[in-house]
Amino acid sequence: MIPDLTLSALENGFGHFGVASKNNKTRHVDTLGVNVDIKNSTLTCYARNDETKEVLEFLNESGRISFFVGMISHEAYNFKGQFVEVINLSRDDLEASNIYRNKIVDTITSIGMSKEGALSKYGVIPDIGIKFKVDKVFVQTPGPDAGKEIGE
Repeated sequence: MIPDLTLSALENGFGHFGVASKNNKTRHVDTLGVNVDIKNSTLTCYARNDETKEVLEFLNESGRISFFVGMISHEAYNFKGQFVEVINLSRDDLEASNIYRNKIVDTITSIGMSKEGALSKYGVIPDIGIKFKVDKVFVQTPGPDAGKEIGE
């Protein structure tokens, strides 16, 4: 369910996921890397617990996640799925996040953002993983295929 063509964006793109309550109130959070488990069709998004209080409340209500990942080139995908669990991050997760965050800092400073600004957002260490099972993937890259479900 996680298409190979999305893997580079998942590894190198800017991640952001959103949730909605049963009353359609929305909350969102930027991610600090992601673990991709192709075999089980799951993504585990790394985040900061202090930024996810309402996100987690809404996930416990609705269980649905919409995860967007986009590259600076505008290549982008949206992953829809069902919340599985919150996990404690392993040493491997933290190392993967560190590599990801360093790449993102390099990317955004190369286009003009100050190092201090980049580090204020991406220099922080995640402390939770939010895991979900992917059930649909959509192209979000601008162009004729935007909005098309991959695998249709």
